Amino acid sequence: MLKLLPGLRQLVHYPLSNLPNDLASGMIVAFLLIPQSMAYAVIAGVPVVYGLVAAIFPLAIYALFGGSRYLSVGPVSIASLLAFSGVSTVAQHGSEHFLTAITLLTLIVGGMQILLSIIKFGTFFESISPAVISGFTSAAAIIIGLTQIKSLMGITVAPYRNVFDYVLEVIHHLSDSHSWTVIIGAGSLVFLMVVKRVFRSSLGPLMVIVASSLIVGYFHLDQGGVEVIGDIPQKLPALSLEIPTISTLFSLLPSAFMIAFISFAESYAIGKTLAANDGERLNPEQELFGLGLANITSSITGAIPVAGAISRTAVNHQAGGKSNISSFTTVVFVLITLLYLTPFLYFLPKTALAAIIIFAVSNLIDINGLRYYIQNDPGSAFLMLATFFATLMVDIFAGLMVGIFLSLLVTFIKTKVWHAT
Repeated sequence: MLKLLPGLRQLVHYPLSNLPNDLASGMIVAFLLIPQSMAYAVIAGVPVVYGLVAAIFPLAIYALFGGSRYLSVGPVSIASLLAFSGVSTVAQHGSEHFLTAITLLTLIVGGMQILLSIIKFGTFFESISPAVISGFTSAAAIIIGLTQIKSLMGITVAPYRNVFDYVLEVIHHLSDSHSWTVIIGAGSLVFLMVVKRVFRSSLGPLMVIVASSLIVGYFHLDQGGVEVIGDIPQKLPALSLEIPTISTLFSLLPSAFMIAFISFAESYAIGKTLAANDGERLNPEQELFGLGLANITSSITGAIPVAGAISRTAVNHQAGGKSNISSFTTVVFVLITLLYLTPFLYFLPKTALAAIIIFAVSNLIDINGLRYYIQNDPGSAFLMLATFFATLMVDIFAGLMVGIFLSLLVTFIKTKVWHAT
């Protein structure tokens, strides 16, 4: 029982001396997770309440079944982008079918991750170069940032197809920018950079949400054209489980595989690093199992795909988190926000959320990694650049597939050369 539930094992052997650190770190992560969960719901094309729900129940389930003591599971930018891209092929954005399809996609992702844990996919994952993941996430971060410009500036543009067409579309509509929207969005971006780089604080997003909401509400800027979030339901969702049609199921499978793979890669990378720092080993199959259950839980509660977030996990560790008690503390704070504090978010401007998203994903562009590969490992530099440009110029599915194929090919060639010598 304890082997299947690593989180329960932590609770059974929990030293009370760790409680103050866990409570403090859990609260700090909640302050980061609340704005991020709403922002990443926007990327996925769903109401912000979907993000808040995805930050509650899946995190609690992972805290029981996952292997990492520090991993902060919830909505993440890349998975949200992939979810939006995948569901857009089977449903019209904004429709009821779109919302149903995205929870179905989340269910498929969870089932796929559990299946991958059963077939020991973690061993196969070790043969895929980290450069592929870096190239893919860097390109995806640029795509996410570009697609938020419309909300940042208050303009209407055609849906994203490829980077060149979208940039031209944005340039064409720049003259339609809404002045107050631009001022709030640009001001939020500058504020986030100052708080992060000057004050070394992770609370910038929360401060932006509070300040921008107060400004818009006090001056009634929503009546002047600044788009706001509006009403957020103050209730927990009804549990549901949709039975998909065969055609919808097969249409969502490619996107589900990408999300299952990338979310595991991101989660395992940070979890493995922190475990190694503590002299421990993270079991990749247990991670897949925990993430799979978290995504199934997210689907049943009507939410979006989840994964371990690098930024939130790092904050949890740096803030002194010692166990999954910090995650349960985060769950309580987000739950209180959903049930009692959402009326205060009515005037939250969408341009402020766009600024939070752009600032967050800018950290995913791995320039230092590319510089390192060029100087020390040209083969990995090639893999990173090939994956990056394929993702950016063709599409995200092709980019990931190109990267995986080339990585396996390079590994195969190296193995043959090594055996030949």
